[in-house]
Parts: sequence; C-alpha cells; structure tokens
Amino acid sequence: SDEETDQQRLQRLKTMREAERKRREQDSLERQALAMSVERFAIPEVLFRPSDIGLDSGGISEAIAESIEACDPIFRAAMYHNVLLVGGNAKIPGFRDRVESELRKLAPMNYEVRVYLPEDPASYAWEGAKQFSSNMRFQEDFSVDRLSWEAMKKTGKTQQEIWGKKMYNISKGR
Repeated sequence: SDEETDQQRLQRLKTMREAERKRREQDSLERQALAMSVERFAIPEVLFRPSDIGLDSGGISEAIAESIEACDPIFRAAMYHNVLLVGGNAKIPGFRDRVESELRKLAPMNYEVRVYLPEDPASYAWEGAKQFSSNMRFQEDFSVDRLSWEAMKKTGKTQQEIWGKKMYNISKGR
C-alpha cells in the first residue's frame, strides 16, 4: 500500500519469500517419486525365481504345479486346464503368458494347459466369494452363525463334529 514504508515492504517480501520456500520444501518432502530402472523387471522376476533373492523355494509356476499334483489324480487334467490368476500381481504385463509358458513345461505332456486372467484380477476373488456367500444355499448348507456355534461348543461338540456335516456337503457338491 502507499502507507507502507520501504522497511515494511522489504519485511513483507522476506516473509512471503520464506513462506514460499517452506511451502516448496514441504512439497518436495511430500512428493514420493521413486526412480526405477532394472527394478521394474527384477522385482516381478522374484515371483518366478525366488532363488534370485536367496529363498529356497520354487516360483509361482512351480507352486501351481505342486498344488495341482497334490490333488486327486482324477482332477489334475481339469485343473491344469483351468488355472485362474487373481490378485494385483496378475496385472503385471506378460504375467499370464509367462505363467502359462512355465506351467506348460511342468505339466504332463498329455494335459492341456490354459491360464485365465479376469478383467479385474485384483478384486475377482473377493467378488466371487461375495457372490457365493450371498447365495441362500451357501448360508444354509455351508455356514454356521455365531449363536449356533457357541451353542454347539457349550454342548461339548468339537470343531470336527460341528464342521463334519458341512464339509461332507462341500465334498459331495451339495
């Protein structure tokens, strides 16, 4: 303003300059930028080759094959034919093709290998569980509410006894 002295104007400018400096410093502290080079490729590679970081275990393809091989032999061909990738890692470019390629090498030659990638793999499992659990038949045949659970526990039933019939229904597809 016209009534402001040179000294006051200088002080006001210094204060504004200091406030701007602090704002920029705060902005730079809040900014979280991570420069990546080979990490972009090396980190996903660990999913396929954990030995790269010193872990003594197979990768994702080996884990899938081991899981399938642990099942009853009558189901194995169908399971190799219906591998479904879910979760955020499935969004990594080329992930599905890599899993399918490696799984093909691990599967018996007479089995067809197909790997599916849903449109939104990050929420696919949750959406499926939500749909399954909202089904009245699921609620009647495969779940126990808290009051029933506590009542059965009070009568001395074990978890095996409580879940026995429910698990029988699941194994028989009821």
